[in-house]
Amino acid sequence: MAEVQLQNLEKRYDNDAHAVRGVSFVAHDGEFVVLVGPSGCGKTTTLRMVAGLEEITSGDLFIDGERMNDREPKDRDVAMVFQNYALYPHMTVFENMAFPLKMRKVPKPEIKRQVEEAAKLLGIDRHLNKKPKELSGGERQRVAVGRAIVRRPKVFLFDEPLSNLDAALRTQMRAELKRIQRRLGATMLYVTHDQVEAMTMGDQIAVMNKGELEQFGTPSEIYERPGTAFVARFLGSPAMNLLSGGVMNDDGGSYFVSHEGTGTLRIPLAKSMEPQNVELGIRPEQTTISLGSASDKNETASGKLILIEPIGSVTHYYIDWPGAAGGTLVASASQLQRDALDGLKLGDSVTLGFPSDALHLFERESGKRIV
Repeated sequence: MAEVQLQNLEKRYDNDAHAVRGVSFVAHDGEFVVLVGPSGCGKTTTLRMVAGLEEITSGDLFIDGERMNDREPKDRDVAMVFQNYALYPHMTVFENMAFPLKMRKVPKPEIKRQVEEAAKLLGIDRHLNKKPKELSGGERQRVAVGRAIVRRPKVFLFDEPLSNLDAALRTQMRAELKRIQRRLGATMLYVTHDQVEAMTMGDQIAVMNKGELEQFGTPSEIYERPGTAFVARFLGSPAMNLLSGGVMNDDGGSYFVSHEGTGTLRIPLAKSMEPQNVELGIRPEQTTISLGSASDKNETASGKLILIEPIGSVTHYYIDWPGAAGGTLVASASQLQRDALDGLKLGDSVTLGFPSDALHLFERESGKRIV
């Protein structure tokens, strides 16, 4: 396998559309790197530049230490798995998987050995004589992966390969792909807009927005310490609560102050800071919730409960609060916490608390992390 290095990759089109802007990161040998972001953020274009299907406007691409900018796709030793599987309908599973080896004029006995080995790894060995139309969506996806595996490329590229599958099958295939990746020791770049896929599959995550790389790091690093307000909102379900306000100094300490909700919210900060306009963030699972209105200390926010969303062992409570992004704040309660809120109903007044050790601060204008 190989290391993939992107150095300030740019993609501009003739109509002056700037699809990718200076993207740089390294996928080390054997790593599973996920490119995630909303539709149109440039993640698929970045992947296609790695594959050689899109020309690189500027910057450099290295695979296994060799510059690939001017190499043809067939000479980059990468294999790409597409969203629509791209199987030949008139060929059997065996013929589809054998096709890249046949094009390379690999001897028939070796083709048979490699295809059967990959099919067994993927659990589709009993389907080798079937046509794609006879298979389920998950089985067709396995065939597409198997066709990539038999090539034994340096790098595997996946472009939203699970988006056509139902929720249960997506969960199963996520686990399958990770198992295969670990067994092969393969370097994989994987594009998705699904944050759950990104968080559960990636050794490293590249979060993209408007053609730019917002943050690159492990799932835990990005979740626990998002580098921008965009990353904070994009990764996490429900999204991180963001409140607009400012930093003010008073009584020998710094406070976050917001007048944009119901009343004044005044939260002490863990360390001294210069006065500035900020957004304060806190994850729903770290936001406390209790019955009744806020105290006079102004360290809590009160509002009306507008939605209760039970999801198995966790329940999400949505509270109307004008000063928050989207106009709502969310608190997530475990089963034990939920028992204390038994009887809570829509329209009730509730109080939300914001522990000082769980707060994130972002610059209001740039969105960049301060604390």
